[in-house]
Amino acid sequence: MKNRSLRMLLSAMALMTASAVAALPASARVAGNLGPHADRCAPGSTEPALLLTITGFKDHVGQVRVKAYSGEGDDFLKSGKYLVKFDARVPAQGDMTLCVPLPGNHASYAVSVLHDRDMDGKTDLWSDGFGVSNNPKLKFAKPETAEAAFTAPKGVGVMRIVLNYVSGLSVKPIRESE
Repeated sequence: MKNRSLRMLLSAMALMTASAVAALPASARVAGNLGPHADRCAPGSTEPALLLTITGFKDHVGQVRVKAYSGEGDDFLKSGKYLVKFDARVPAQGDMTLCVPLPGNHASYAVSVLHDRDMDGKTDLWSDGFGVSNNPKLKFAKPETAEAAFTAPKGVGVMRIVLNYVSGLSVKPIRESE
């Protein structure tokens, strides 16, 4: 009960402090834990972080891999150029909310999410799901940094990323949320 209340409080605080990122769905306010960096989204935290809700899971197996990059320059989605990288188990149901630290004092950031369904640590284009900050329409090519970059929040910001999967000859969300 105490953890659930804390998660609800953290979510409410993030919603109040978010400027123009995106609203956190009600289903995510009480789902799961906030991952290995939960302390960065704690009340009173002044370090930039993102309360990230991931929606649109094809199924509830495997893990998600989250990477945060500087939104400046051309490092977005380049191997080894991320600022933060971590994995978290996919919840048994519903959306997933994680706290993502945004280190380095950058003016902007970009985030990528991989739904690694078989947990092999590699991207399988035909099986795994993926999404990036700002939810641009994805194709069979990496999105440009400008499409995914967002202004660094003051304190804790809020964002929602919708997962995309290959379906036939297109890349698209299977569902927005559960």
